[in-house]
Amino acid sequence: DLQIKAAADMGALIFDGLCDGIFLLNQGELSHAVIDATAFGILQAGRVRTSKTEYISCPGCGRTLYDLEKTIARVKAATSHLVGVKIGIMGCIVNGPGEMADADYGYVGAGRGKISLYKGKTCVEKNIPEEHAVERLLELIRNDSAGG
Repeated sequence: DLQIKAAADMGALIFDGLCDGIFLLNQGELSHAVIDATAFGILQAGRVRTSKTEYISCPGCGRTLYDLEKTIARVKAATSHLVGVKIGIMGCIVNGPGEMADADYGYVGAGRGKISLYKGKTCVEKNIPEEHAVERLLELIRNDSAGG
């Protein structure tokens, strides 16, 4: 309840440029960790402060030829420590690249069992076997952050 109300109230103010910070008053029995996570989540959604990895994903459709939900979980498990990185996880090549246009990296279905990886808007690897794609995404991110 707090998350929904706070996001609706404060998110609108942030998007309209009427504030650049928030204060949430805990009148219930929520932990400080929950309150902090809510506040930081709202600030990140409003593009005011980045404090965690951000994921962009489509809902999947008939063109998605891999298990999108399991893949999202695998990508999150492997990358959630990367503060400030935006990763797009898209079901297909048709709309995926456009929907994840502001992502730093992208994981896009390219065909049955095949994945293409993106750095920004540029496809850097095509038709990677699905079983190797998460590791290849991690390699891409590691090489990029190491200057390679």
